[in-house]
Parts: sequence; C-alpha cells; structure tokens
Amino acid sequence: MDAWTTATQSDASSLSGTTGVYTPTHTTSNPNLELEPNPTTLFSTDGGVGSAPEAGGTYMIRHVDTGRAVTLADGDLVLRTDVGTDGGWRWHCSENDNGWLRFRETVSGAYLGRDGYGGFRAKEQSPGKGEHLLIRPREAGGCNIFAMDWWTLMAMSTRGLEGNLFETKTVKEASRFEFVRV
Repeated sequence: MDAWTTATQSDASSLSGTTGVYTPTHTTSNPNLELEPNPTTLFSTDGGVGSAPEAGGTYMIRHVDTGRAVTLADGDLVLRTDVGTDGGWRWHCSENDNGWLRFRETVSGAYLGRDGYGGFRAKEQSPGKGEHLLIRPREAGGCNIFAMDWWTLMAMSTRGLEGNLFETKTVKEASRFEFVRV
C-alpha cells in the first residue's frame, strides 16, 4: 500500500496515472430528479451564469445586487425575483449596423429603452434612438446598461424596494446587471 491508499478506500477505487490522486471508478446520480420543467411552478431568477450579450441570443437581464430580473409586468418595467413562466423577462438581443445593441421582450415584442422622463420602459415595437443600448462590463462584476440622451449616456439604475428602473448620469449610481443566456 502506498501513501495515497488507505484502509477505508474500497477495492473499486484506483489511483489515477502516476500522480497519486484518488479517483472513484464510477459516479452516482439521483434517479428521482425531474428532467422536464414543471410549467405550473414559478420561474426563479436563481442560477445561470452571466455572459456578454451577443446579437441573436436571448437573455434574462439580472440585477447583480438583488438577483432580480428586469421584467415587463402589466406594461411596467420592474425588477422581479419570481417572474413566472409566461414571459416578460426574456430579452432577445439584436445589433444595428452601427453596433448599438437592442433588447426586445419576446412576448410583447417591445424594446427596452429610455422613456424620455428619467426612466426606462419597454413599449416601442420598433427601436428608435432611445432603444439603442451600450453595455459596459464592470471590474466588480456585471455590466452597466447605457442609453443615449442627446450627447450624454444615461445609465440604468434602480430606485426603492419595488425595483423601479430610472436613469442616472453618474456611473457611481449605475446598477450592475448580468446577462444570463436562456
């Protein structure tokens, strides 16, 4: 018996190669796991890994600090934790010829953008300048979302416990979001 083998290791185990690392000869899984999602349960924003959004992808846009998803609910753009299975939280990314990203909510067809009154909305069925977005990665994780207001980039931020979205001119007040491909 070498230094890596103990009396408690079964005969079904082995040492991998010459590195002396204990490796099980098989794995087990729980046969009771549900393989198909249950359409009657609420969809949770937990899980998934954020990535850089690309044209052609569909994403959940999740607020880094709260874990809530940007959701179109009853015509209002809000942050929600349990967003349901009917939609409102899936955003399809496209890119125009100038490189601006646009995000269209997949059920309503409305584009994410500025409302012109200090907030953000998803109401326009065809993207205008207010729906052209810039995504800036942050060293602390996540990304800031910016939209143009004449010659100024306005960042998306959150206000209050309801999760309302508003625009701010300072990066310090900007919220961080992550894009989870769905």
